[in-house]
Amino acid sequence: MSEVLVNSNVYSKTVLRKKPHRTVAKGLKLFNEMFKTVTKPNTNFINYPLLDQKNDLPHDLFTYEILARLPIKCLLQLKSVSKDWHSTVSSYEFASAHFKTRLSGYHPCSSVEGLVIQVASKFYLFYIQDEAVALDYCLVKLEPNFDDLDENNVQLIGSCNGLVCLADSSSSSDYFYIWNPVTYHSRKISDPCFISDHCIMSWGFAYVSSVDDYKVVRIVQDYDTLETVVLVFSLGSREWKRVHDHGLDQCLFLTKTNPGVLVDDSLYWIMVSRGVLEKRVVVRFNLSLEKFEEVPGLVPKDVNPRDQFLCVTGGCLSLYNSNVRHEADLSILKRPEETESISISSRLDKWDCFGLVGFTKTGKCFVISKGSELALMDLELPRKQRIPLVNFEQVRRPSIVSYVPSLISPFPLGDLQKD
Repeated sequence: MSEVLVNSNVYSKTVLRKKPHRTVAKGLKLFNEMFKTVTKPNTNFINYPLLDQKNDLPHDLFTYEILARLPIKCLLQLKSVSKDWHSTVSSYEFASAHFKTRLSGYHPCSSVEGLVIQVASKFYLFYIQDEAVALDYCLVKLEPNFDDLDENNVQLIGSCNGLVCLADSSSSSDYFYIWNPVTYHSRKISDPCFISDHCIMSWGFAYVSSVDDYKVVRIVQDYDTLETVVLVFSLGSREWKRVHDHGLDQCLFLTKTNPGVLVDDSLYWIMVSRGVLEKRVVVRFNLSLEKFEEVPGLVPKDVNPRDQFLCVTGGCLSLYNSNVRHEADLSILKRPEETESISISSRLDKWDCFGLVGFTKTGKCFVISKGSELALMDLELPRKQRIPLVNFEQVRRPSIVSYVPSLISPFPLGDLQKD
């Protein structure tokens, strides 16, 4: 295993103004807008009198009851005040406490306000500020300088607690990145012990609350032997583990490299059963037990989809289906074996959906087309057309995941030294 810390000054952000009437934040103001500020606007936090009180208060009280309530922008500024401040704000314990404090009212069903968007080899942060007619939003282009990440195969795997996972989707790839686009810290992890050229591979990224650890799952299926290998990397232990008794039926096979979709402590994939009649099934990988099982009731019967993908809407696992007639529906798994189906054909009007995330505060979904147009769609209004937001003018591999910013480091112990 090898790890590389990428220096923070190799990244840059470009704020894009797509329409002149829209409010676009500058630099890290994007993240300041995403949380309510606890001090007066335009305060210079480095000179704020609060800093003078630091030595008059117990360390834990000051750190976890006062600092943990400040917005991310202020804390990033405080890191430059002194080594003591830098050490405090950079620690994994403080970052976790800050994240939990800021999201104390957060629930998996909470509204989605931020997105990480991949269009070809480019990455963006998107935040919608107002769903009124003006639809003010912030859009920031991220420019990570991962020299050894093949831009033709780079894939957005997922996002958890402010950390983003990127990987090379080619079958010969043996590494991935965990990256925090707020702090610019990234971590490269490789697995030189397992490389196979003639296979199909898929990744998944998750935070497992039951063990307080981040895990990356790698599924490799050999075209010749039909063998399935399941590998799990723990950011806490910094170790790869091969899961031998993974429970996946040997008749099931990946047909796409789409990453696993995270809901609670499980990752989900669509697979196909081998045989005379191909049958599509959804499988669930329980990250606590590290076992696969089939998810019944989500895939509609007698459906031959043109496009099909998994997504998350309102904290629920959902399955998007469309056919050659551009008829589309969304199956939402409310409870085990209890599915709600919503027809969305009239809302798309031959608009090829390639990704969906929901919901916003007003119940709308973010959707992105194969032509890389980001839009809002209201599932409650059958005649409501999509509301265009941004056209990225690309035609290859767009994807979106929900995003909540944090200070959490890709190195769980806060060790930012190269191993």
